[in-house]
Amino acid sequence: MMPAEARMSQENLTPDQLLIRASGGCADSFSQLYDLCSGALFGIALGISRNHAEAQEILQDAFVSIWKNAGRYDPSLGSATAWMIHLTRNLSIDRLRKRQRGDELHRKFSEERAVTDDDAEAPESPLIAAEVAQRVRKAMTGLPRDQQVALNLAFFEGRTQTEIATQLSEPLGTIKSRIRRAMDRVKHLMGENPITD
Repeated sequence: MMPAEARMSQENLTPDQLLIRASGGCADSFSQLYDLCSGALFGIALGISRNHAEAQEILQDAFVSIWKNAGRYDPSLGSATAWMIHLTRNLSIDRLRKRQRGDELHRKFSEERAVTDDDAEAPESPLIAAEVAQRVRKAMTGLPRDQQVALNLAFFEGRTQTEIATQLSEPLGTIKSRIRRAMDRVKHLMGENPITD
């Protein structure tokens, strides 16, 4: 337990000082850093994700990363606050991108199955969305390995086509074509349309 005088001396520390102390393993400094900065970081996560529960998860992930990577913080490159904001922003954007990629895949595979009669069903529930994703994953097992990898990176890991091209060391045009062909084949394997190539 930290002596009272030591706790009081920490009350006036800046985020920079607290982060440096946390990098040395000081849990009390990290706790105070959380109390001092979590509100602002949560606001950033919420502003990007537009989802309260998701923003809470992002905040938790951000502070886990801050704790693990505190030793990498370099005061000469900017303030601790800017460093933490940058980290939180990146996590938020990554999470949003993954969600959007998943939504895009689900939308592409459900467009042709949209109900058009007067007895239209209610909007799909998360359970139905999860079932569609499971069917897509199952259909993906029928793809060539290179198409499986590209489609998984694009729609289940939220990578951009440029990122995939860089990761796989292949031309961007090749990756775009591969993902398009993979989506066509998955639709075919799910019995939703013929292969046209």
